[in-house]
Amino acid sequence: MADRSATPGLVRRKRKAGVALYWSALSLSRNARLFPDPLIRLPADATAAELQDLCETYTARLNLWLADGPAQRWRYDGTVAGLCDTFERHPDSPIHEVKRNTADSYVDSLKVIRATVGARAIRALVPMDVKRWYGQWRAPAKDGGPERVKRAHDAVATFRMVLRFGFALGHKECGALAEQLKMIRFERSGRREGEMTVEHVRAFVAAALRAERLPEHCRLSMAIGVATQFETMLRQKDVIGEWSGPSARDAWLGSYTWENLPGGILRLKTSKAKRLAVFDLTRMELVWPLLQSVPQADRVGAVVKGPAGDPIRERTYRKWFREIAGLAGIPATVWNMDSRAGAITEAMEAGADPAAVSDGATHSSLTMTKRYDRRVAERILTVAEARKARRSAP
Repeated sequence: MADRSATPGLVRRKRKAGVALYWSALSLSRNARLFPDPLIRLPADATAAELQDLCETYTARLNLWLADGPAQRWRYDGTVAGLCDTFERHPDSPIHEVKRNTADSYVDSLKVIRATVGARAIRALVPMDVKRWYGQWRAPAKDGGPERVKRAHDAVATFRMVLRFGFALGHKECGALAEQLKMIRFERSGRREGEMTVEHVRAFVAAALRAERLPEHCRLSMAIGVATQFETMLRQKDVIGEWSGPSARDAWLGSYTWENLPGGILRLKTSKAKRLAVFDLTRMELVWPLLQSVPQADRVGAVVKGPAGDPIRERTYRKWFREIAGLAGIPATVWNMDSRAGAITEAMEAGADPAAVSDGATHSSLTMTKRYDRRVAERILTVAEARKARRSAP
């Protein structure tokens, strides 16, 4: 159900003429994407009482619409778009069983599919149609730009999942196409080679602290988040946590909190390997000064906070990372996920014991750690040159 605050759904957006007021259904429920009036402009001169009345009225309508149940808001009509709607809204869909970030990635791919081939009839499709779509989805966003291999591969993978769910609901044409697609292979993105260096991190921290578009506390949060990822070699999820449940307001799961930092010591179980890790942040030069600069009154809850003071959302963090990275002059080919690889590479280059680096990265094996080392090619060349020199020695 919708929020019960005094003005539920009220959002403010900056415009050239000032601040515009809206009532937003999507700010109250992720299930409101098909609501007939998802965004309503509110009078700029409305009093507080009038705003409250309007927001409560619109929210009541939304709640009635939500109470009708998903069966009243979608139907499978034999088209790709209809099947995508069914997958997204059916109560038994696997999209409701995965973590919030995973579900959001499915939704992104569903948008791509609907926008490009939504009108196509499932019964009339053959595997080569999907092969052709893959090429369309892979094409650069603009002339001369990079191919979007990951976008295309994710869309195909999501479409396969949608077809399997359609077959599970009794639509035989979905099962037939899903089975035929098993014979087709689609290229996926290769292993990443990008690397975030300590120079990149220092530049990012400086740019974040002067990013005027962000609220002041968010500038510091972004600097702390990226610096922590690099210094600790932790994954993004371990640093910013994760929102879970059908609504973004339901629950936040995370260990990087002020309450979990006694004496600057962070203890947590990593999200992937579930291994216990202990970090002394007081000895990490990029992180500790930033943590010390956080006002005492703000040292509550999640360390990395969003605009409202609650734990930051993954999408917001990703968006702000790219904006700040641009200000810092970090190449677009360097992603936030490359922080972990950069940290491991730095440790290897510094001569740290590989086994110790593996433990620090909480990897289950040294083989996994070496996959993150971006300088392997350089070391192979060094070995080759040494062997060559040895052959020519008298």
